[in-house]
Amino acid sequence: MIKALSLAAALTLAAPALAVAAPQAAPAAAEAKSPEEIAFEARADAFKARMEQMQSEFGAAIGEAHGDEARGMAAVDAVLARYQPDITSFLNDFDQFIDTQIATNPDETAHQALIGAKAAVRQSLEGLPGQMRSGARTAIAAQTPAA
Repeated sequence: MIKALSLAAALTLAAPALAVAAPQAAPAAAEAKSPEEIAFEARADAFKARMEQMQSEFGAAIGEAHGDEARGMAAVDAVLARYQPDITSFLNDFDQFIDTQIATNPDETAHQALIGAKAAVRQSLEGLPGQMRSGARTAIAAQTPAA
C-alpha cells in the first residue's frame, strides 16, 4: 500500500520533467509486495523508459526546428502522437491498479490517499502533451531562425 502511494507520488512528480527520476520511498521492511504491486512496478518502469525515449525524440524535434515554429511544432506533434497511446494505456493501467488497491484495503484513510494520488497522476499525465507543446513553442522561439 505504501509502495502504491509512493509510486503514484513519483509519477506525479516525474511527469513534467520526464527525464528526472523522482525518488521512491523504500517499502517498510515488514511490508511484502503483492504480485499486483510487483507487476505494476514493472509496468511503471517500462512506462518511464518510454517517456525518456519520448523526451529524447522531443528534444531532437525542437533542435531540428532551427527557429521555424511551424516545422518544429509539426515534428513535436508527430512525437506526441506516437507516444499518446502509451500515456493513455498507462493511465488506464494505473487507474485499474489503484481501484484494486482501494477495493482490497479496508482503511478509509488509505482510500482517500489513493483517490488523491489517482487524481494527481491522471491530471499530471493528461496535461503532459499541452505542457510539452508549450515548452516546445518557447524553446523554438528562442532559437535563431535559419537564414
